[in-house]
Amino acid sequence: MAHPAVKDFLRLLSKRDRSKRQTEVFADFCELSYCALAKKASPCLDQRDQLEAQYMQVVARYRDPDDVRAMPEMLALALSAISAGGTDFMGEVAGQIGALDAGLGQFFTPYEVSRLMAEMSLNNVDELLGEKGFITLQEPAGGAGGMLLAAADVLEGRGLDIDGQVWIEAVELSRSTYHMLYVQASARGLAGRVICGNSLSLETYFSAYTAAAPVFIAKNGHPFATQIQQVRAAESIQAQRGNLLAELTRQHIAAAE
Repeated sequence: MAHPAVKDFLRLLSKRDRSKRQTEVFADFCELSYCALAKKASPCLDQRDQLEAQYMQVVARYRDPDDVRAMPEMLALALSAISAGGTDFMGEVAGQIGALDAGLGQFFTPYEVSRLMAEMSLNNVDELLGEKGFITLQEPAGGAGGMLLAAADVLEGRGLDIDGQVWIEAVELSRSTYHMLYVQASARGLAGRVICGNSLSLETYFSAYTAAAPVFIAKNGHPFATQIQQVRAAESIQAQRGNLLAELTRQHIAAAE
């Protein structure tokens, strides 16, 4: 069953620049929304400047200023629906207008299916919380974020504070779908990092923290602090071994001379 706000959103979308396909306008809307939200959340001046430039590049594609001025109204409608939970709003819109690429394995999964999967996967929340008092969710093929939104609903329903006890790391290969993923994760209040990259090759093209990320870090510290310390310790040991080997080699050469 379609979310009630989807119909209103599609009505607004259909009125925008009719020289473009609906899927193109929707992709531009998602990119503008991403730039606006990510710029506000970014702690880095360089990234904020880059996002501002990217935003203006999208704006330049529209000859009628009213088409751009209408985007905030569309965003407000989307944010209101997403923040309330119970929907994969962007995924549903994309599915209805044919913006998903089946060739890339993109298909709309009804929210109810995602919710059932989340219920089954997160039936041991107390155990997952453990000693740290928070859990981390990894999504290697994030799509528009439907599974993360369903997980947020399940966890919130079980009493967790999703911006203080849940950290997400979500990866999406498609640039346009990455924008949808970021907007939805941010609107739902999830803390974490959204990455445009390839989970198989481990390439990262660009990424952005959600607005709730500082809230989580202020409360818990970095979610992977232990792992980072372990990696640094291993790197330090490896460097020490390298230095020792170099010194022994130098001494051996000196003795031979």
